[in-house]
Amino acid sequence: MSADTMQALTQTAYGEPSQVLKLQTVPLPAFDEASDQLLLRVHAASINPLDAVILRGGLKIMWTDPMPAPVGYDVSGVVVKAGKGTGFEVGDEVYGFLANNARGSMAEYCTVSARCVALKPTSLSHEEASCLPMVGTTAIQALQRHKGAKDTAFIPAGLGGVGSMALQLAKPYAGFKRTITTASTAKVTLVKEHIQDVDEVIDYKTVDVATVIPARSCDFVLEQFGKPSQYVRYMRRAESGSKDGKPSIVSIGAPPNGQDAEKGWETNVGLPMRVILNTMDWHTKLWIPSCVHYESFATLPSASDLKIIAELADQGKLRPVVDKVFPLDQALEAFALADTKPAGKVVIRIT
Repeated sequence: MSADTMQALTQTAYGEPSQVLKLQTVPLPAFDEASDQLLLRVHAASINPLDAVILRGGLKIMWTDPMPAPVGYDVSGVVVKAGKGTGFEVGDEVYGFLANNARGSMAEYCTVSARCVALKPTSLSHEEASCLPMVGTTAIQALQRHKGAKDTAFIPAGLGGVGSMALQLAKPYAGFKRTITTASTAKVTLVKEHIQDVDEVIDYKTVDVATVIPARSCDFVLEQFGKPSQYVRYMRRAESGSKDGKPSIVSIGAPPNGQDAEKGWETNVGLPMRVILNTMDWHTKLWIPSCVHYESFATLPSASDLKIIAELADQGKLRPVVDKVFPLDQALEAFALADTKPAGKVVIRIT
């Protein structure tokens, strides 16, 4: 490997991660000193479910990538070059997630727009910090969409990437008084161990959640599985004359409408796909009563949201849940573990 090349995880085709991921020697990323870009020496990158979806071709209907394609969104590393006007300096430790059309964090170096990163939380290692960007920003942007009362938030999958972040953000960031989550039998104790201020953890393997959470008792639900209507029964009805806004079901599992998809994915999906997405969104809303606010969205990188996450992490109010860290040359093992829905994020240590 020369001074002009690096090791990078690449996608060679669409298919199972074990078959299409390769560790290759590739040229260093091109860098324009006059741009809004940063060149990072990557220390760690975490795996998100979206990575596997892209590898398997789940979003080919939206766009296709020329192969071999770079891999990875989340990143934590050190600035080695900074474009003019970015506000960052060489040597800054930063974290963030790369834009959808600029993936490539699972490499020794990557370029990233300054709007997609913030200074890394000083209290966290690079491995820990790399777990936060996409899931933390998604959780913040979901909570931002709720304008109603803030008594009870129901956030299923308490040890999932977004679920664990939303549970931790619901009280100190969004101002909810009470939080409820779900977990499998083996993970109930782990949820309470990692997120100590959660008020109720329901073992969905042994009880019917609908028999535990009273009807009309929740103000906010984070929907992660593409079935928003199943949560309607839990939503509180605003009292007549109340100044509070509507209860909210905010989805990251159901597809957003065409406009929101293009905004979050930062790509033109084309007229036929916009029509399909708008139709799917319209059909979903048919099952959501008008007294409940519903929307689905795609997360957009946000430096301001990352700054909030870093501040809360340094205040001890937010911690990543890490399952295991792998070196870059064991990336296939890392993706295999991530596929099993472990109790926390799976991280690849680059350097």
